[in-house]
Amino acid sequence: MEEQFNEIENNHDIPEQEDTEKIEILSPPMLIEVDEELIQEFSELIRLKSVSVLANLLYDLYPADIAHLINRLSSEEGEYLFNLLDAEIGGEVITMLDEAQRASLYEILGKHRLSSIINKLDSDDATDLVSEMPAQIAEQVLESLDKPTQSEVQELLQYEPTSAGGLMAKEFVAVFANDTVNRAIAAVRKASKTMKEIYNVFIVDETGKLVGDLRLKDILLHSPQKKVRNVMNRDVITANVFLDQEEVARLFKKYDLVILPIVAGDGTLVGTISHDDIVDVMEEEASEDMYKMAGSDAAEIEKKSPLEIAKMRLPFLLASMALSLCTGIVISMYNQTLSRLIILASFMPVISAISGNTGLQAAVIMVRGLSTGHIAVADWKKKWWQEMRAVWTMAIVCGVVLGLVAGIWSQHLMIGVVVGSSMFLSMSTAATMGTLIPVLSKKLGFDPAATAGPFETTFQDIIGVSIFLTLSTLLLRLV
Repeated sequence: MEEQFNEIENNHDIPEQEDTEKIEILSPPMLIEVDEELIQEFSELIRLKSVSVLANLLYDLYPADIAHLINRLSSEEGEYLFNLLDAEIGGEVITMLDEAQRASLYEILGKHRLSSIINKLDSDDATDLVSEMPAQIAEQVLESLDKPTQSEVQELLQYEPTSAGGLMAKEFVAVFANDTVNRAIAAVRKASKTMKEIYNVFIVDETGKLVGDLRLKDILLHSPQKKVRNVMNRDVITANVFLDQEEVARLFKKYDLVILPIVAGDGTLVGTISHDDIVDVMEEEASEDMYKMAGSDAAEIEKKSPLEIAKMRLPFLLASMALSLCTGIVISMYNQTLSRLIILASFMPVISAISGNTGLQAAVIMVRGLSTGHIAVADWKKKWWQEMRAVWTMAIVCGVVLGLVAGIWSQHLMIGVVVGSSMFLSMSTAATMGTLIPVLSKKLGFDPAATAGPFETTFQDIIGVSIFLTLSTLLLRLV
């Protein structure tokens, strides 16, 4: 190891440092809690236009905290504070702002200010911002960008935002297979002037096709004179530019990746996706599934008007209401049963609620499993059997407890048996439907998250009430 470092020094790759050189120690930014008191203080300083005080305070904060602070301020106050930031910090901050706050800044900031900020960003972040700008502003900003940035952004805008091409950054370090390790080190040093993070050096052939990679640790451990083709890792996991972001996230999770090279159809290296970008995708996909199960979407909170929200939710409610009418029809068919044993009606809401919750739990687990790839459609029987064993344990306990309550309350043993049995059967049916409806939706090409919530609950109500009233009718015949 010592010889390797000596060789590098002899090649003047690591310059010797003068003994007299002074190292400036900078204090790191402060970690703060953005609470009401802090917001009031900043609002007051903005009102007084205390530029120097505000600038010093912002200098001591992390970009994420500045973004959080601007999100909590009014549009006018946020604009004032943002204009105190230089282009580099402003670029980091604007990518972390809420969509509504960013949209406000797009309208207020001029094209020159926006382009100076975007020029400081990585190509993937720059593309994200340009793609969400109003068309007229985006066109003006694109024309004002530096030529290299403009070219990269225009290329990335051609891909779907939810594809690997739409997520990737154009910044990466690549050398040819016949280059030396020393050349790879030089490439890293050069790239470090513009790239924030460097994890791997990618190896390409003369046509630009990816043939291997080297981690930074590997570069340091090998002799500078060695050819990279002799020390590179050849088993590189890649993704095609058109791969969906959900599949990209699965690759990161399955193989515990830090960075993923993105290739064109012929294997040419065209970009990379890093782990910090995919964390946002995972959160986005999980949130999207949860919103869909509620008949909503993530944009509802920030962008949609009350009328738009109502239009989006109403179809699910109307569909559920139509199906729920079937429950009413079933109940009306058993009027004679309910009139003779009115106490049975007291237990219908309990059975419906508990079995509905059971089915929804199974549906959520199934939807999430299908989304992350932990559950395959072909393995639904295995997952159903696993779910049923757990549900049967819970159903026995709930059935016995509710049956005892019903028996003691009515002072009739058979009523307790009917109520307890209905609870067991309803919970079992609910779990089955919660498992099967997402699988069936997936097979038919629908989004399981959009269908599982409303339809599983409504179908369960119909079946649960039918089971309960049928058993109750049989009880009347026995007594």
